[in-house]
Amino acid sequence: MNRYVLDTSAVLALLNNEPGTEQVLEILDAATQGLASVHIPFMTLMELEYILLRRSSPAKTDQILSLVQAWPVIIEHSTEEWSHTAAKIKASTPLSVADAWICSLAQLLDAELVHKDPEYDAVSNLKSLQLPYKIR
Repeated sequence: MNRYVLDTSAVLALLNNEPGTEQVLEILDAATQGLASVHIPFMTLMELEYILLRRSSPAKTDQILSLVQAWPVIIEHSTEEWSHTAAKIKASTPLSVADAWICSLAQLLDAELVHKDPEYDAVSNLKSLQLPYKIR
């Protein structure tokens, strides 16, 4: 069974119908069919929430978060092992704290990180499914 971890950029790609939407939909479809496990880190949800709150009302934000949590995904909450792995990545790369948490889960689960962020190129031993990179 394939394993995937969704970065915030992958979730936003789907929600905003950006390039990469089809790939994220295929992954979620595979999860629905029991062919893949899809994981969303707590940090992805936190980033998604603050981005949505900047763009829309709290009620709309809650509605979208509920939709995302209803997808065929496993929401992952922090553990001590995960924290140590994230700290090691943060100490050795230029990634943000959030990105260190997100990509370290992919490493712990031996999963592919689905993302649009070129920053992840700095992480060695990271399996990734790179969606079309976001334009800054």
